[in-house]
Formats: sequence, C-alpha cells, structure tokens
Amino acid sequence: MVDKPRSSKSLSEDDFNAQLRSERAQKPASHGMVMTPLPSGPSRSLEEVLRDHPDTSEKVKAGQASEPHASERKYQKIDVSLIDPNPLAPREVYTAEMIRDRAEALRTQGQHDPIHVIPNPDEPGRFIICDGWTRVQSCRDHQVMHELLAEVHEGMSLEAAAWFGYQQNEERELHCDLDRAMFYEKLIANGHSAAEIAKQAGFSRSQMTFFRSFARLPADVLEIVRSSPKKFGASASYQISKVVDRAGVKQAAKLASRYCEEERTFSWLVGQVQSLVEPRHHRQPASSKQVKFGNGVYKQRGHDFEVLMTVKDPVKRAAFASRLEALLATVAEDADGPQGDGDGVSAGGDDADGKANEA
Repeated sequence: MVDKPRSSKSLSEDDFNAQLRSERAQKPASHGMVMTPLPSGPSRSLEEVLRDHPDTSEKVKAGQASEPHASERKYQKIDVSLIDPNPLAPREVYTAEMIRDRAEALRTQGQHDPIHVIPNPDEPGRFIICDGWTRVQSCRDHQVMHELLAEVHEGMSLEAAAWFGYQQNEERELHCDLDRAMFYEKLIANGHSAAEIAKQAGFSRSQMTFFRSFARLPADVLEIVRSSPKKFGASASYQISKVVDRAGVKQAAKLASRYCEEERTFSWLVGQVQSLVEPRHHRQPASSKQVKFGNGVYKQRGHDFEVLMTVKDPVKRAAFASRLEALLATVAEDADGPQGDGDGVSAGGDDADGKANEA
C-alpha cells in the first residue's frame, strides 16, 4: 500500500517524483475509463521495418499501401504535411531548441524509429499523430525530410492515441510536469474525472492535486512557468498556486520570477510561500524585557508596558504617583468618553492595597 504524500510544505520535487514513480510501479488495474486497448511491445527500428516490409518505400505516400493481415502492423511513408496534431496531445511544451536539436539528429542520423499515427476520421487521406510530433515539426520547420515512415493504428480513438503517446513519452522520460498536468486537464475537459485519470496514469488521487495546481495559475504566472518548465515541477506549482489564492497574482508572479531567475532552491520557495500566506504580524510578540523588584515587577512585551508596584510609604507613594502620571502624559493618548476622577483605580492612582498600576 502506497503511503500518503507528506505535507506540501516539506514535499520537495525529488520527493514528489520519487513518490510518483513508486505509485506508478504499483499501478492497479485500470477502471472507469473506456478506451481502445493500447498497442503493446516496443517500437521497432526503421531497419527492421524496412527489412520485413521491403515494398513499403515503393508505396504511395498516403494510403495506398496494401492492407496487411489483421495480426500484422501497418507501415507506410507519409508526407509530413498530411499529419495533424492530436487535440488531446500529452505534450504541452515544445521549445525551439528541442525542435532544432531533433532536426539536426534527423539530418545527420536519419529516422531510427517509425512515428505512430491514426487515420483522421474527419479528413480522409490525412492522419493524426499518436507519437512523434516533435519529429514532424522538425521536418516541417527545418525542411529535413518531406516524409516519415509511420505505423498506422486503424480503429484507435483520439483518446487512445493520446494515451499511447503519453506512455511512449513516459518511457523515454521526456515529459515535464506541465506536460502531464495539461494532458490530464484535457482529459478532464473531455468528460473524465480526476480520480479516473489518476488511476489510469498509475498514481494516487492526492498526487493529482499537485498536477491540477497548474490549471489554477493565471496567464501571467503560467507564462513564467512555461519559460522554465523543468524548474517548475508539480510541487513548485502547488506552492505558487497557494500564493495566487491567498496573496494575489502580482505576488505570485514576483515570487515565481525570483525562484526562476535567481535559481533558488525548493526549500527557499516553501519558506517564501509560508511568509506570504501565513503572515506572522498577528502573533503576540514574546516578552522582551522583565525586571523584578522586592515590591513589584516591570515588564515590556513588544509595544506594551506593564508596571505592578507596591509602595507602602505615603510620602514615597505620592511622589511615585506624581512622577508616573507626568511620564504617562508624554505618551498617553486621549481615550473616548469621560475620564474617571472619582473613587477606584485610575492611571497612576492608588488602590486599596496601595498599588500603582499602568498597563
């Protein structure tokens, strides 16, 4: 049984990721989500595909390959202009550097593995990506290849295709937490509950709370997160979201910028969040000074002063009271309502026990 996550105040990014891996390793059977079974087994290399299907390269680019037996995989070369993104795509962040590096790898090394697509149900002759969208974008943006070898998955739904791409990326460990979070939000918008998605992805519902914090970030803050997705994991996003809720967008954006630009640690972020969402000004300050006498005590607590003194000698008592009243007059403010000048205790006056009090 997986332990519950520790408090968000102490759960670092490393702790969060370690716990996530542990929960995925103990992933229960999926329930509650109806989807086409995902293809199993590793992707085959381009050399293996071409060896087993020597006629593939001779087939027409988009749809003229002979129909294989149902138990066989279907491969064909597809023009990159005919491949569309999946609206439920599991990856959110594509940087110019990522696209450029992949383009350079394709240019120097060629295509090692087939991409994965499904036929576009709304536009015959076109395809929707399951896995390999980075390679498609690289070919388009940098004119590396006009077509890519693809494995075509007939009868697979958009959602199943998205989960397939998600699992492929998770095996390569290329997702960042922002990618995962936005993928989960797309599925939630598509009608699934957070609990169902957590179970399908293989982690606890409590972990989903961290991922869903990304969706609560305002656009200004999310833009900062997108600029450094590796810096802002799910735990960091959760901390920033607390500042949004309790201290406002401006404070959250300022903190996120400092966390990123100053390369601060996660423990620093937690401390900053605590100081913003749990202000200490309401707490009673500790006693800063206390002096005891044989006949009384003098205390100072922050802004407050307290004197409790017994003066039995009448002459000394009158002099003490006079000087105390004069001292009080230098700092005392007028109170609302009439001032008591009759019997009883008043500032600097005597009570029945001969005590002069000032609080």
